Amino acid sequence: MTPKNKLMSEFFLGLSLTIMLFAPASASDNSNPSIAAGVPFFYYDDLGAAADWYENKIGLKKVTNEEWVVIFELTESSNIGLVNATGGSLKPTENKGAVLSIETAELEAWYEKLKDVEGINMIHGIEVGADGMIEEFRMHDPGGYIIEFFRWRGDREEAKKYSKE
Repeated sequence: MTPKNKLMSEFFLGLSLTIMLFAPASASDNSNPSIAAGVPFFYYDDLGAAADWYENKIGLKKVTNEEWVVIFELTESSNIGLVNATGGSLKPTENKGAVLSIETAELEAWYEKLKDVEGINMIHGIEVGADGMIEEFRMHDPGGYIIEFFRWRGDREEAKKYSKE
């Protein structure tokens, strides 16, 4: 088996295990087959530094730790996967084209927790964003991805339909 085929086999095995471990299959209310979970994967040249940042700076719970991937729990049914780009099928790019948005009712508490942590590269503090629909603060992770903590603004009627709180 070539190294590339071995890596792809490991990836699909890991993805299958992730889906089986993190969310039970359930019947859907529509005609589509069920979906157990969604896991965005971000790619890093230095997986160890990225994993350390998410675990020890942000404080996320590590649920999978393999040589090629580290997965952290965001909620009971959502995770973020960090992939070692030296062997992954994709490579990091300068313009990421992705934002990890984390919805929370405790926006101020998260900001107070993270604003002075060494190694957290804040882009801006709490401000109104998305044309007035949210309050947010943003930071860059070690790979340059934007991480956004946000809360839908309750005074905006159209925002109420999106809120998970």
